[in-house]
Amino acid sequence: MIDYHIHTLLCNHAVGGIRSYVESAVRAGLSEICFLEHFTLDHASTAHAMAPEEVPFYVYAVQEMKRAYRDRITIRTGLEVDFCPEAVPALTEIIHRFEFDLIGCSVHFVDGINIASRRHAAAIPDKDFDAVCRRYVQRIREMVEIPFFDVVCHLDVIKKSGRALPADVETGLMEVIDRMAEQDLALEVNTGGLAHPVKACYPSEALIAHAVKRGLALTTGSDAHKAHAVGAGIATTSATLQKLGATHLARFNRRRRTLVPIVPQPTPQESQ
Repeated sequence: MIDYHIHTLLCNHAVGGIRSYVESAVRAGLSEICFLEHFTLDHASTAHAMAPEEVPFYVYAVQEMKRAYRDRITIRTGLEVDFCPEAVPALTEIIHRFEFDLIGCSVHFVDGINIASRRHAAAIPDKDFDAVCRRYVQRIREMVEIPFFDVVCHLDVIKKSGRALPADVETGLMEVIDRMAEQDLALEVNTGGLAHPVKACYPSEALIAHAVKRGLALTTGSDAHKAHAVGAGIATTSATLQKLGATHLARFNRRRRTLVPIVPQPTPQESQ
């Protein structure tokens, strides 16, 4: 199993150091993981991400874990970058200083609202929610037009609070997937939503099925912010991906993508 979305205490809203996440991944029987620490140059969200001066330490620390655990698990180094169009040149310059394996990109803030925060998302008034959703889709559209990254993370995270999305939002995200296919971007299937009020992966099965139809490469990630959450939901989700027609997952090494077959995994109930 592969978990390509893991955070650590460096993002200021996760718990535990890098080694604790690696140990949890080994215990869970994962074959490969990627640390995808939050990084942004958007001042609205810097409290929830690494500072630029912390990036060298982060890269060095993950490299140390790669060496220490090289006979037990494959470890990759990545970033989850908040989309900020005016900062793309500076972000690209920082990214190119280091040998990252994977760069993910996502939208967490819409008009100053942290839509990826359960508390903040739930506080959006019902009368404003549809407009915020549509603005989110517009930001995602802008993001995939500037493909300095490899993977789109948690595509429909705007549904996190559990409220139903306007019908045109999913239609808009399907159009985003069409553009991702043209840009050769991969799509993350993020299992973190299974523990959120929405009780579903990001993105929805309908969006995943459309991505499979369009031939997008897929990754799987838990979005773990605590060590015990590494790999959570990935076995079950891998089976869902196969049901939806996916046959392979993407792996990344120094930002070069390869595909590996999805190996059927017993769900927790099956393995008891």
